[in-house]
Amino acid sequence: MNKLMQEAPQSFRGRLFRQDSSKPKERKIMVLRTGLAGAKFHVHSDEERERINNLAPGTELLLYREPDNEHDEWAIAVYLTEDDQIGYVTKFKNETIARLMDAGKKFIGIADDPAEQEEEDTLSDKPRTRKAPTENMAIPFSVYLVEEV
Repeated sequence: MNKLMQEAPQSFRGRLFRQDSSKPKERKIMVLRTGLAGAKFHVHSDEERERINNLAPGTELLLYREPDNEHDEWAIAVYLTEDDQIGYVTKFKNETIARLMDAGKKFIGIADDPAEQEEEDTLSDKPRTRKAPTENMAIPFSVYLVEEV
């Protein structure tokens, strides 16, 4: 075999496969649909309020544990960007997720379409007698567990 043949690059397909296989894959599992809580305490200007109210469905939201929160020991803060907190996961549904976060699990939020949430609520056959106060908010989002595959 000549030297040129030995130094020839691998096929394009082979290079793509090797690059692709070296990257960790993630799987997202939806664990909770809820509404944003506490936005009135973190959104101060009309510009911020407008941006939150017009949040595009599918926008990724960052979730951070706040174990030292004085109002809720299971508090999970919701951020639009690293330094732009917009509220919290409702305290009526956050304990299990908070415990999993404390154990090292990764979660993200994804903004939902408010129209789809209203449609889903009206299609339900079961009458709901009790709702948490934040469930009727206009800023619905889903919480996803992120696992490496």
